[in-house]
Amino acid sequence: MLDLQDHYSVLQISPQATQNDIKIAYRRLVRQYHPDLNPDDPRAAAVFQKICTAYDVLGNQEQRILYDHHSQNQSSSSLVEESGPVVLQDAQQYFMQGVQKAHQRNYAAAISAFTQAVHLDKGYLEAYMGRCQARFALGHNREVLLDCDHILQIQPNSAQAFLFRGRSCFRLGHTDLAIASYTQAIDLEQEYAQAYYHRGIAHIKVKERYATRDLQMAASLLRQQGHIGQYQRAVATLKDLNSNPITIALNLPRNGFLLLKTALTTLPRLLANPGYGLQVWQSQLPYQSVGIGLMFAGLATGGVVGGTHFVPPDLLNISQSHLLILSGTAFSSLVATGSLIRKMVGKGGSLSGDFLVAGTAVLPLGIWAMLSGLVMPLGLVEFMALSLFALSFTILSLYSGYTKIGRISEQIAAFAVPTILMISYGTTALIYKALMLQLV
Repeated sequence: MLDLQDHYSVLQISPQATQNDIKIAYRRLVRQYHPDLNPDDPRAAAVFQKICTAYDVLGNQEQRILYDHHSQNQSSSSLVEESGPVVLQDAQQYFMQGVQKAHQRNYAAAISAFTQAVHLDKGYLEAYMGRCQARFALGHNREVLLDCDHILQIQPNSAQAFLFRGRSCFRLGHTDLAIASYTQAIDLEQEYAQAYYHRGIAHIKVKERYATRDLQMAASLLRQQGHIGQYQRAVATLKDLNSNPITIALNLPRNGFLLLKTALTTLPRLLANPGYGLQVWQSQLPYQSVGIGLMFAGLATGGVVGGTHFVPPDLLNISQSHLLILSGTAFSSLVATGSLIRKMVGKGGSLSGDFLVAGTAVLPLGIWAMLSGLVMPLGLVEFMALSLFALSFTILSLYSGYTKIGRISEQIAAFAVPTILMISYGTTALIYKALMLQLV
């Protein structure tokens, strides 16, 4: 295995770099050293191979953790021997030394090495960034701002520089400047989770309403990107923020609108591909998944009630209020039964996922109810074909949801999904009989 300094220095990043930083550095270096783009440079292929090897390790979160742990236990030799000073002439060597010192949390030595690197190469972007991060770790916020200015002179679209400028401004008490810097970082990189998070923290001091919006976005992105620890911190901050009744009341209209917008935009994709539910669940906070599932159930219920207007009166022997009760029973029994079975035989998922899966599953039934009145006059064959299609889609939605979100094995899901449907059907049928007895 390569030494610690090799993988990080090949990608020209520090050990504190985020996964997104690693991806950006990799893409930049690939464009620079790809053999097809450098046909006259015999060294390009070798450098390109090193870049790919480094990214294979550092770009995978689990491999990176193992690599860092292994490297910390290695007795790697220092670039400068303790027995006597060695004069380094190459900026890259000083940069690698700075990376190593930063990884050892010797930030003062790292700053010195990075300073030597930028002294030898005034345009060494990565060395400025390494020094910026080391200075930030030591709380040298005004010096961080100077480094951010240097970085932005070299690369005006550096979202990371705007992030560190914002964090240092926030530490210095300049909240408005911090928010402006975070906003510039987000404008440059739309999925910059850390920028959303820190802008949310800054907004707490000025506009809590905006803080909730930013923290929700940060939590969603952090969950998608696999930063579980940071995701949990964002969720915890949201819970603390939303514990204020006034904040909850103020955010209800906006949160409701955002949930409705998300539900409507994901609806076509879910109808085209029930497996898309996993991406929806992963990209949302738990309460958002519950809200989307309830909205899907509401749409399905609307289809059931609306479909009664197309059914001949002599075939309809139940009131709309009773239809609402039966629709709610079918949905809630799907959630309860699915949650119970998932806990018994599944290896993942949560109650929020159960709501989303159930909501997705009842959507085809709502569409079926809406179209049944129109199809009945065409004949029994057409009505049976529509019913078969809707039921098949419901089964497929449940199967896909519980195998991907609940992580139930395919073999068990083949029996679990029909069981969930039968229990839900039986529960709804019992409620139907009870309602009919009241009418007698």
